[in-house]
Amino acid sequence: MSYGAKLKDIRKKLGMTLEDISQKTGFTKSFISQIENGKNSPSISSLKKICYALGTTISELFEDERNIVHKFTENDYKILKNKSLSMAFLATKLVNRKLEPMIVEIDPHSETGSDYYRHTGEEFGYVIKGVLTVVIGNEEYVLKEGESIYFSSNLPHKLKNKTDEKLKAFWVGTPPSF
Repeated sequence: MSYGAKLKDIRKKLGMTLEDISQKTGFTKSFISQIENGKNSPSISSLKKICYALGTTISELFEDERNIVHKFTENDYKILKNKSLSMAFLATKLVNRKLEPMIVEIDPHSETGSDYYRHTGEEFGYVIKGVLTVVIGNEEYVLKEGESIYFSSNLPHKLKNKTDEKLKAFWVGTPPSF
């Protein structure tokens, strides 16, 4: 399938019209239609804009559609640490992934930062050990071991450990950021 046909397929699956994409990109409906039908080759910049409007990336348009399996070991993980937080990114070696799985560990009476995070995508968290407080806007959600949460990442959010014990959670975010 050509990248133009893939763009059209994605647009239709999202229930979007050429007009919708035109409004998001500033391109004419005719230009977008020509790209979808293989009658025009856009610049990388234009293609990137269209992909962004569709919630995809240029690399996803060209990726192999085979089912691929990847196994990772501790040596593959990328660890980011500060004085009270550790984040192990579990699949950074996989290019074009759609998820960012990680293990988050937060020391007692600590948090992911004083600022809230806000970005496009979705997040899912599962508490492995301890008690996690997820702050989303003005609401606090307390999760115990074995409990999980799922939310839209465009909402301002941060994670806190308000207890005397270290917290460990499995976290997945989209799109990947590392």
